[in-house]
This record gives sequence, structure tokens and C-alpha cells, in this order.
Amino acid sequence: MVNVSPTANSAAGEDNADQGAGRVLIVDDNPTNLGVLSDVLARAGWEVAIAKSGQKALERVPLFQPELILLDVMMPGIDGFETCARLKEDPTTRDIPVIFMTALADVDSKVKGLDWER
Repeated sequence: MVNVSPTANSAAGEDNADQGAGRVLIVDDNPTNLGVLSDVLARAGWEVAIAKSGQKALERVPLFQPELILLDVMMPGIDGFETCARLKEDPTTRDIPVIFMTALADVDSKVKGLDWER
């Protein structure tokens, strides 16, 4: 089981009460995925925002300032790869960690997800 607590990686004995929850942006066009992920992460103490498209994600990021982005790869319009590329091109968002959520298993898709520098 994976610990989704925002303080899961803190040093032993460190008091994290004043740090508050982390902020995560979930980007997916599937309402079921959004519901499940947002429920689990909110219960674990994360502040959750959602975007239902790559374009909405690009609009939300500067306002919400997430510390982590969970990004679906296959979405209509701007797909997850292009959304990530645009985030990584912007100096104000390039350091936000992005975790791709996908059922794609082919090597080309995996390489594309890891090679965001153009």
C-alpha cells in the first residue's frame, strides 16, 4: 500500500502540524477517476483541485499553485503529454512534479512521458 499522506516523507520525529496539507491538482476527463482520487487524497489531508482538461489545468495551475499534479495522458483537446510539455516550458511551473496516469503500456508512450524537454 502506498502512503498518500502529505507528510509521509518527513523526518522521523519531526512535527508537521504547522505545515498544513499539500496541494494536488488532478487532471482527468473521467468523472469516476476524479471522484475516487479526490476522495482518497482529501481524506489523507491533501487540498485537492480538479481540472477536466489540459487547457483547464493550464489555467488552474497559476491560481492554485499545486505541489503535485496527477495528469491523465489520454484526454480530448490538449492531451497529457502536451499539457506537461507546456508546464515544463514555463519557468514558474517547470519544477512542479507531474505523475502521469495512463493505461498506455507501449515503449514509445513511456519514453514520450519521460522526455518532456523539446
